[in-house]
Amino acid sequence: MIEDFLPEGTEVALVMLGGKIPAIGPLIDSRREALSLARHYMKIIDDLSGRSRSFQMVTARQGDGRYSIFLQGGGTVMKVLCNVDELLFRRFRKAFRRGLFILTVFFKGEEGMECLAVTEGLGAIIFTPG
Repeated sequence: MIEDFLPEGTEVALVMLGGKIPAIGPLIDSRREALSLARHYMKIIDDLSGRSRSFQMVTARQGDGRYSIFLQGGGTVMKVLCNVDELLFRRFRKAFRRGLFILTVFFKGEEGMECLAVTEGLGAIIFTPG
């Protein structure tokens, strides 16, 4: 079963929190929509972690040359991001070598892009040792 709930054509954002930890996620137009999507993310990840404590991050190249990122565990595959361009994918992969990232949602605020992991504490910390 593949869980796919991202809006079509969603852009992806990446920031480095504390200069070391990558936070990545979809960039949504409004704060309200971003909060709704972030809560849905958290529910799905919570359900996924109830089935399995072990996850694998899987990447797949899309037909248009961009990438999709999936979390797989407990017999379920969840598409967490799609339409990740190659430059962003390489930056994420380089930062992810530490084995830790935050899956969150971003929105277009009055003063630019805002990260819900920072403003609302909404995000899932994904750690893959080794």
